Amino acid sequence: MPDRSVIRLVWFFSVGVTCLVLQAFTSAESPAEQHVKIELISEQDAIVPYRKIWIGIRFVLQDEWHTYWVNPGDSGEPPGIEWELPEGFQAGAIQWPYPERLSTPPFADFGYEHQVLLIAAIQPPPRLREGAGERFAARVHFLVCRDLCIPGQKRLELMLPVKSRAVAGSDVQLFEATRRRLPQPAPEGWKISAASIGNDFVLNLNVGKSGGAPQFFPLEEEQIENAAPQTATRIPGGFCLHLKKSSHLLKPLSRLRGVVVVGSGKAYRVDVPVS
Repeated sequence: MPDRSVIRLVWFFSVGVTCLVLQAFTSAESPAEQHVKIELISEQDAIVPYRKIWIGIRFVLQDEWHTYWVNPGDSGEPPGIEWELPEGFQAGAIQWPYPERLSTPPFADFGYEHQVLLIAAIQPPPRLREGAGERFAARVHFLVCRDLCIPGQKRLELMLPVKSRAVAGSDVQLFEATRRRLPQPAPEGWKISAASIGNDFVLNLNVGKSGGAPQFFPLEEEQIENAAPQTATRIPGGFCLHLKKSSHLLKPLSRLRGVVVVGSGKAYRVDVPVS
């Protein structure tokens, strides 16, 4: 497997060349926006004093194009979001739905195709004047990729009124679907452990009944070989998942951190010591 730093260097060079080429375009719509539509949306139709409100960045991608998860894998970069909020408002951390494995042999990336919503909770200040309106904005830096990667940036705005009560907005179902894809804490009955054995990390998942084989997405780069097959062996009560170590792992790994997606399509956070 080529050194990931070399992969990154080639990737940044290709993106840099793309940026220079894109400077020749003068249309109002950037070349990246020809392949993705981005907008700022809200789960509710109004802001209610003292109550958090959920807003999100929605990416609608053209067929065969993708963008990236918080750990992009062997190449790419995740979207970056800079909030511009009214005075006194505070944004929580971005919530990342679990990704898809995007295979482009001999590499593999982690990201999203078709559509993804990145959500965050916004806490309003204690006092808001009912009947007023508040403007939320976000500057989004992103990549969309197919055979090549096109960088883009866009400033998004959303205006919401202040009311004593709010009702679900038109996009509430998309927020609910996104929450179903957010990694959750592992159930109390699960027993998870990890071991370093030869060229593999072995993740033991004692999860009781489970339909299909699990899939692991690392939260940190250069822990495992992203493109290598993940071999799952059934054991009493669950699975034993073999993950090939990254050839660029410079020192023994003390903890294995990531997201496990089980056969039911539910995702769980994993953060365990490596014995």
